Amino acid sequence: MRFTNPLLSNFNGKYLLKHFFQKRSYLNRLIIINLAVYFVFLILKYLLSLIGFLMSNDFDEVVLSKIVLSLSFPASIHNFLYRPWSIITSLFFHIHFWHILFNMLMFWIAGRIFLQYISEKRLLLTYLLGGVFGNLVYAFAYNIFPVFQNVLPTSMAFGASGSIMAILAAITVYKPQYNLQIVFLGPIKLKWITIIFIVIDLLSISKSNAGGHIAHLGGVLYGATYMFFSMKNNIYQSTKKKKKKYCTSYDTRPLSDEEYNAKKKAENDRIDAILDKISKNGYDALTAEEKEFLFSKSRK
Repeated sequence: MRFTNPLLSNFNGKYLLKHFFQKRSYLNRLIIINLAVYFVFLILKYLLSLIGFLMSNDFDEVVLSKIVLSLSFPASIHNFLYRPWSIITSLFFHIHFWHILFNMLMFWIAGRIFLQYISEKRLLLTYLLGGVFGNLVYAFAYNIFPVFQNVLPTSMAFGASGSIMAILAAITVYKPQYNLQIVFLGPIKLKWITIIFIVIDLLSISKSNAGGHIAHLGGVLYGATYMFFSMKNNIYQSTKKKKKKYCTSYDTRPLSDEEYNAKKKAENDRIDAILDKISKNGYDALTAEEKEFLFSKSRK
């Protein structure tokens, strides 16, 4: 997948890599944390396997299983009470290479779109709260439905998928018509990509990794609900401000030529300053208000 945003079209791979490590955004930091945890786990796994080989025992398997259990979120409420921190640590913990690779690619794509329109603070909150909610939905399902009773004591969830699905669902509700350019397929609207992922999760629950797919759907539910009510509240606040302004403002005098020219010059100066900021520090360096201002002017 690649972005259709013209502001990003001139970025080459070397620049993106350099920009990724220099830019201190929440998106980059969350990806780095996930990768760091994964590589530390790989190093520990190698060292422990070496010790187990040299000692001719299963020391490595015992310690590794304890690490996995400690960082993963258990479906069993009883087990969770002994490691409550796991509801957070599980959101950054991956075991398999393909799992973390796909998750981080998805996070990078969805996160970049999210930050074009919404603040970094909301990205962080959506990641954490969406992942936590996904874990809770997963635990709820495993404790309620009889089909999971036999595996309940040993089941556990880990990975950032629930958090990423929350971010994807949130930005889809906000910008459902956003186009992504898919290799061999061309432009596809974001809403259809999200719907495909949801359908896959629904169909996969009865086949394999039921807990993971349920956690994904929990993340989707949180992200979509959060953004729906956030947008509804923003519309209400905006309408309220407009009504208040209409009732209290009596200055309906049209702008003079001098005032109009001064206003246009101020807007152009601000656009030039924003574009200069993008050329120096990249699009992610803009504040949410600057992004919204640039977006509003690009539509005129």
